[in-house]
Amino acid sequence: MGCGTSFVKYVLFFFNLLVALLGLAVIGIGVAFQLNWTVVKDELKTHMTVAPWAFIVVGAIMFVIAFFGCCGAIRESHCMVVTYAIFLLVIIIVQVVIAVLLFAYGDTIKDGLVNSVNVLFDKRGSSDVDKATESVINNLQQQFSCCGKNGPHEYAALTLPDSCCTKVSTIGNVFGGKCTLEAANEGCAPAIGKFYEKWNKPIAGAAIGIACIEVVGALFALCLANSIRNMDRRSRY
Repeated sequence: MGCGTSFVKYVLFFFNLLVALLGLAVIGIGVAFQLNWTVVKDELKTHMTVAPWAFIVVGAIMFVIAFFGCCGAIRESHCMVVTYAIFLLVIIIVQVVIAVLLFAYGDTIKDGLVNSVNVLFDKRGSSDVDKATESVINNLQQQFSCCGKNGPHEYAALTLPDSCCTKVSTIGNVFGGKCTLEAANEGCAPAIGKFYEKWNKPIAGAAIGIACIEVVGALFALCLANSIRNMDRRSRY
């Protein structure tokens, strides 16, 4: 194996070793959330129970792909390196598709998020509203510094939930220990729409950027696989 091939081999190994460690870290975050943050999960019910499992699944996929890359490179296994390259190409395609969808259907996705928020707040006005829905709404208002579906006036009350006053300090938001219309945040539907607009293109751009790096990794893997195959052929003669 030449110097160039050896360089590719060790670059591929250390690159995937870092990815494997990152995958384990992502799994650890998901497991920690699943085991320790029971209060948050109980409040948000199905809205957040998928989050820790998403971390665990993504971390596991990262670890498995990196495992094939590390083992294939260090053991000079043609089959494992090719498998790694195929996995990486699939991930690249998925990332590019997601990025294109975010760019092309950004407004549609935004409208879907806003409609989901509207449905959630419409439940609050119905007779079958429960404590779980109220907990979800309060958490949403705290996380996104918002109040009501389109504004605090929808509460039709002089005193609002404390979750409506989170933008600045407690002293500035609360008069006499109570959240008022004057100090309340903007509506949740426009706030979440702005949040999505802020992060839509950066996330899509990051996906494209990571995909470009992964393309280099896939090319390195294919070059190494070709070199290993040629070595196997020469060893037979």
